[in-house]
Amino acid sequence: MASLGIAALLLDSGRTANSKFCVPIHLHEDSYYRIDQGSHLAQLIRKACIVIWDEAPMVHRHTFKAVDRRFGDIMQLANPT
Repeated sequence: MASLGIAALLLDSGRTANSKFCVPIHLHEDSYYRIDQGSHLAQLIRKACIVIWDEAPMVHRHTFKAVDRRFGDIMQLANPT
């Protein structure tokens, strides 16, 4: 996956991070977005061993925080303690 649309076009089956992970365009420090626990995307995230994000330094830090927060929620609900 890539940060920009042009880079995503260059990757085989490439997508932008915003489109793949449903990240909102306008983010702030406490941004949160919804991925339904039973969705195909949530299942894909739980199965993933690694996410390769091309051009990651071009993304605002709030994007990473929002993605990390949501991935953590998905993984925690998949493995309750």
